[in-house]
Amino acid sequence: MQSVKEVLELLNKAKDIRLNIAIFLVVSGLLYSISNQYIQVDDALKTVLQGLFFITSIRLVYGFIGLLYGAIESNVESKRKLKLSNEEKDQRENDRKMKINKMRENFESLDIFQLYIVQELKRQNHIDVMKGATLFTLKNMNIIYTPATGEKYESASLTDMAMVLLNEELWEKYDTLKLSASLRFFRGMQPEDARHFIEFRTKDSINTQRSVKTATHSTHYENERVFNTYSKSVIFVQPRRGYIYIIDPAAKKALNTIFPA
Repeated sequence: MQSVKEVLELLNKAKDIRLNIAIFLVVSGLLYSISNQYIQVDDALKTVLQGLFFITSIRLVYGFIGLLYGAIESNVESKRKLKLSNEEKDQRENDRKMKINKMRENFESLDIFQLYIVQELKRQNHIDVMKGATLFTLKNMNIIYTPATGEKYESASLTDMAMVLLNEELWEKYDTLKLSASLRFFRGMQPEDARHFIEFRTKDSINTQRSVKTATHSTHYENERVFNTYSKSVIFVQPRRGYIYIIDPAAKKALNTIFPA
């Protein structure tokens, strides 16, 4: 009886579902054979077999419930993770859209110098930009980044988001952006500088270099000083040829709007 008790204790610790199925099948076969008198065993062994049948039956039911609960729990967890993943995906997409919308607003607020830098970067991978407020603002807007920096200049490139937005949408209406920036520029221009631009209402280009140098005059007209200040902006067509300044069509439209003839 002691050995039988040890066997029961050992089996009671067994948690392998396959082992319990094997025990259940063997015990079921033995009990079936005993009940049909195919084999003869003493009452003690029969009691042990009945105990094993009872224990393994409970274990199998418990195991089945565990598997069912595990499957349900796994399904619930999978749905939870899928929902969380979709929520995170939606959040990332919303964040991306918000950043794009913000960048679009930033593009629409750029001035004539900032638009010039973007315009030049659209034509080439990178350009050297002098350090200052213009560069700082474009970097702060995440429109450009500067992989290399020097004492006075930084090598600037368009960010991936800015490049995509520019290629897919804004480049087609870049003239509209230039017009808006030019309107803001001419509205805020000082009268002493504005008088030099008014001549562009009837001309597309102006040469600021004098044809003849005299002892009392410099080699350039007074407007050279003013035009040169805005030479690297979208006010003028790029690239410039010598001292001939060609006004950009969008800038000319803005000029005629602010200073009608």
